[in-house]
Amino acid sequence: MDYALQLLNKGFVCLPLRAGGKHLDLAAMGIEPLHLHTMGKRLKEAMFTGITMSLSLKPPGADDIERWFSEFSGNIGILAGHGNLIVLDFDCPAAFFRWRKSHTELVSRTPVAQTPGGFHVYLRSTQPTVTSSLYGGLRKAGHIKALSGYVVSSPSRLQDGSTYSWLPGQSPFDCSPQEVPDLGSLSLYGESPLKRVYDRILKRGYFDHQ
Repeated sequence: MDYALQLLNKGFVCLPLRAGGKHLDLAAMGIEPLHLHTMGKRLKEAMFTGITMSLSLKPPGADDIERWFSEFSGNIGILAGHGNLIVLDFDCPAAFFRWRKSHTELVSRTPVAQTPGGFHVYLRSTQPTVTSSLYGGLRKAGHIKALSGYVVSSPSRLQDGSTYSWLPGQSPFDCSPQEVPDLGSLSLYGESPLKRVYDRILKRGYFDHQ
């Protein structure tokens, strides 16, 4: 609980996650976990999306955090979207290292965490952003966690023993998320570049004249 309150003072909203996993612990938040009765994946996704979007617009206070995390022993997540927080969720180290080569200074000044499969880069955008896929060039690199999204955070541990940890000197207690104007300024996109080109071609009516 102390850790979650300390992060709240830094502008980060923590969420209780189920022990050993990545899913919201709705019971700890005082919300009836309807999807557990039906085991419906779509219901679960709809609930998580609705809850995180609502929390982004009306974030919990210290009293809520204390209630959620009192005697809590599960994992911990960080809400994206609140305060225009975006998290670049790179699915593999190679994608992160490839992108970092062109953004070394930015990456060195913002919170970064190593995940079991890649890296999380914490930034703030100048305008609201929605959770989506993450593309670098023509390759899918992972996901952008923003409005309606959240990420698993340090010191969470998954059932297989893998963990999440802040890079040395790059936790939210060491530095603040750097502000960026948009994803394009980072050479990143929320959809496939090929799809964008195809959509432009359709919009211009190219095929209508063939």
